[in-house]
Amino acid sequence: MAPALVAGPPRWYAPLEAKEKRMSLPRSRAHLEALLQTRRLDGTLAGRVPATGALSTGLPDLDTTLGGGWPRGHVSEIVGPASSGRTRVLVSTMAAATTRGDVAAWIDTVDRGDPAGAAAAGVRLSHVLWVRGLPLSPGVLALRPRRGDPDLSHTVVQRAIKAAHLVAQAGGFGAIALDLCDIPSFVLRQIPASTWLRLHRAVEGRETMMVVLGAEPITRSAGGVSVRVQGRPRWEGDSPRACRLAGMDCALRVVSSRMAVGTGREVQVALAG
Repeated sequence: MAPALVAGPPRWYAPLEAKEKRMSLPRSRAHLEALLQTRRLDGTLAGRVPATGALSTGLPDLDTTLGGGWPRGHVSEIVGPASSGRTRVLVSTMAAATTRGDVAAWIDTVDRGDPAGAAAAGVRLSHVLWVRGLPLSPGVLALRPRRGDPDLSHTVVQRAIKAAHLVAQAGGFGAIALDLCDIPSFVLRQIPASTWLRLHRAVEGRETMMVVLGAEPITRSAGGVSVRVQGRPRWEGDSPRACRLAGMDCALRVVSSRMAVGTGREVQVALAG
């Protein structure tokens, strides 16, 4: 039996293959891609919400700084080093979107996502299309391929971007996340500016908000915002052996292309747990 088009918790995900396997393409994935390509997925998504100019981040202080939340119809980004809290900001956004009734898509480029953790944080997985990529290790991602060798890092990134573009063009999604957190900078810098321009045009004028996660700014968006995250862990315990992580204090710096170079707005956010 073919699985539901919108992923239920957390049974169905659409994989991004590392190699072409067109002859053995799963029926469910082929059916989903056909619906996306013909833009007929809207008919399977119930409970469309009224259009708004912004999508809440789920963090009141950040929403205030952004003037209501992420701007719809634009590509924004969450950037910062590993363990800075960038994924927590995304999970908060997904929870706010799906609770409101929006349908969301998470393009999980190298399969690092945690559906159970997202559900525990309030994300309604029944409203999420989770596209899982090839689970490449950090060591493999960091390799610079020699001439003639397959470039797996480049392959998974291109497939993830293609998936994000396909979902954006299909319509019906309130939020789309393209997770490039573990992709090395030298791989991301190889992506031409025209690629980001196509993603911008795919969501322009729509109710969709697309957000890209990465280690550094990469999208060059004209209308979106860039949230730079710097995390500081909070520890509890009376001794080093009894010490445990109590939460994360995040300094979020909001930057947009309309601001002068070197300016920005900062907000402090505490992410517990």
